[in-house]
Amino acid sequence: MNSFYYHLVYFQAWNSATFTNIKIGHVFVFDRTNTNHGNHYDSSNGNFTAPRDGPYVFTWTVVTQDKYSINVELFRNNQRVSRAQADGQPGPQNSSGSNTVVLDLKTGDVVNLRCGNWMNQDQRQLYGDTYSTFSGWAL
Repeated sequence: MNSFYYHLVYFQAWNSATFTNIKIGHVFVFDRTNTNHGNHYDSSNGNFTAPRDGPYVFTWTVVTQDKYSINVELFRNNQRVSRAQADGQPGPQNSSGSNTVVLDLKTGDVVNLRCGNWMNQDQRQLYGDTYSTFSGWAL
């Protein structure tokens, strides 16, 4: 392989379990990865850590089942950057939301997804089994 390949940074992760009764500020840990080139996404804590300065793209899709809702916010270094929400209220259908952002990151910057303040806690759900995903890559 050429040296260009070794400098590539990208990941695609999903959650195996469905999250319910989620507290505001909860960091979503997408515990399964389809790809994680460079291992800069940590599936034990949900954090992506930038290995170098430059532009990065992040995209996430959230799905909730009927009668539930979710607001998922992207954070960089503990500062909210953007959000996506899905509203399955009042039912009877599932709902999805997604967003994509481009960020200029510095080496060591941390990016993750957290539960935002929307709906009552017992009505928040993030559907698992590859329906909800989190991806990112360096440009």
